[in-house]
Order: sequence, then C-alpha cells, then structure tokens
Amino acid sequence: MSTTFNPEMLQLARQFRGLSQSALSKSMSITQGYLSKIENGLMEPAEEMIEALCKCLAFPREYFFNQDRVYGLPVSVHAYRKKATVPQKTLDAIQAEMNLRIMHYRKLLKSVDLAKDYELPYLDIDQYNGDADEIAFLVRRSWMIPDGPIKNLADFVERAGVLIFVCDFPAGKIDGVTLAIRGMPPCIFLSKNQSADRMRFSLAHELGHLVMHRQPSPTMEEEANKFAAALLMPEKDIFYQLKNISIQSLAALKPVWKVSMGALLYRAGTIGAITKSQSDYMWRQIGSLGYRLREPAELDFPHEKTNLTSEILELHTEDLGYSLEDLMSILGLAPEDFGNLYNFKQKPRLSIVK
Repeated sequence: MSTTFNPEMLQLARQFRGLSQSALSKSMSITQGYLSKIENGLMEPAEEMIEALCKCLAFPREYFFNQDRVYGLPVSVHAYRKKATVPQKTLDAIQAEMNLRIMHYRKLLKSVDLAKDYELPYLDIDQYNGDADEIAFLVRRSWMIPDGPIKNLADFVERAGVLIFVCDFPAGKIDGVTLAIRGMPPCIFLSKNQSADRMRFSLAHELGHLVMHRQPSPTMEEEANKFAAALLMPEKDIFYQLKNISIQSLAALKPVWKVSMGALLYRAGTIGAITKSQSDYMWRQIGSLGYRLREPAELDFPHEKTNLTSEILELHTEDLGYSLEDLMSILGLAPEDFGNLYNFKQKPRLSIVK
C-alpha cells in the first residue's frame, strides 16, 4: 500500500457521502480553506487529521492512500443533463459511486480471468449511415439472439464481458452511465430506482453507446434510444402485433416484450404500424389514464438479475479463501458500505459432524 495520502480519495469520499466542502469542514470544526487545500494537494494532512477524516467520512485509513485514477462522468451524462435538471450534487454522488466500484473491481479482477461467450462488437454509427436499427439487428445476430422478445438482456450483456452495476442513483435523475476504460471490462451503471421495463431500456440504451460510439456527437442519445428500441422490439417481429393497437393490446404486449406501454406505442409510430392520427389519439388516452406517470401496477414484472459482479465476489470467498473482512480490507470499505454497495453474503461453509 502507498504511504502517500491521495487527496482525490478525500474528494470522492466526501461526494459519496453527499457532503459539500463547507458541510464537511463544519462537521470537523476546520475552515473550508484548510479542507480545500488538502483536497487540492496543497497541504499534506497530519496524522490526527487523517484519523478525523476516517471517523467523519466512515472510510478506513487505507482507503485514503489508494493511488487509483479518478474518472469523470462520460459525455453522454452531460448531454442528458442539458435536457433535464440534474443538480451538481447528484452528479458528484454518481461520479463518486462509479469510481469506487471501478477501483474495487480493478483490484478484484487481478485474480479473475473473465470468460466471454460473445464478443462485444464495435459498429460505428457513421459507417452505417446513422441506421441504429441495422446495428441492433447485427448485434442480435452476432450474439445469436432468437427472434422475438429478449427474455433476459442482462444475461447476454454479461456474457459479452460487460460488468453491470446496479446503483442507488437518485430516482428520476440519471438512469444509466457507461464507461469503457483501458485495463477494465466495459462497465454499465444502472439506477436501481427505476421500474423493470425502464431499466431494461436503459441497459439497451447504454449497450448502444458501447457498440456505436467512440466519439461524442450531438445525436448520440437519440441514436442510443433508436438502438434500444430496435434491439428490444425488432420491426420484423413486432410490426403486425402493433397494427391497430389499443390500450388493452398495449397492456397485453407489455409483459411479453418486457418494455413499457409507452415504448411500445412510440415504436408503433416510428415503424409505421399506426398512423400519426392513431398515435396522437393513443397518447391522449394514455395521458388521460395517468399512464405517462405510472403504468398499471398489475403489469409490473421483476427486474432482471445481474450475476457477474456477484460471481466475482463469490469466487474470492469460495475459491480463493477470502473472508468478508478480507474483502472489505482490500476494497477499503466499512461493513455498512460493503453491504449497501454489493448486498453480498458469504455462503456458510459446510462442516462435517463426526
């Protein structure tokens, strides 16, 4: 372990706790200027200050000496922010959780060789003349996804070597974040504070970024949405099911395709299964029934389970002999944070009674 205090870890810990510099400095009875200089690397904290930071932020001492690189949020998040009111404090908290999870799994993956069933293709959207539907078709074919609804999208994505993290992002703010960095598998971070149908669409949207985008563009969010719709609802498979749709047929199709009624209706309009006047009428009906805000609870279905990140933790405890205390130590986490972030419990070891 390094013996050099890393000020970036202090900033991450503060943001993870949702604290401003002002709030943290007040709770520690120090000036904000002093804290700011420590965070900016202008002052080295004394040992008693490090102990105070550990106590106030509830991070173990070794955490603050981690020398991992800190990553900013990808451009797709900032593109989204232009269209929605997302406070900087929320973005800071998301960035902090994202970085903590990356640091954790960079350490864990040193002992793991990930086996992939599928390759994650890169199909530049510009080389396909902006045709996100064609790219979605090619992804389905390269992963040998059967025609019709995808039963478990998360399983296909994980089998392509992508780490999916389900995070406690503030509800209704940011649904998903994607990060592809050197030395790590591609990572998708999904907010757990969204419905199952929305989370599936968010996962497909973030997959679209991984597949289609290496450079940011003004149209990347729209392209990722088109990709997600085409991946989950291929035109050739769903077109005739969306002809002359009604509220009742939308409700019947939702649990089959595992997308929202709104997504089905929007797809019906974009592929020409219904006319604009039919679409406008249906949207008015959905609005009058309050389904734009909340679709009928009886149509809800369970969230897809992600397995890969838990399997990596399980490998350490089952095969490599790590205890939970060992894991928390190498990750630099207090027990409560370990439980909140990973909800992982070590399987009890069988004992032979003679």
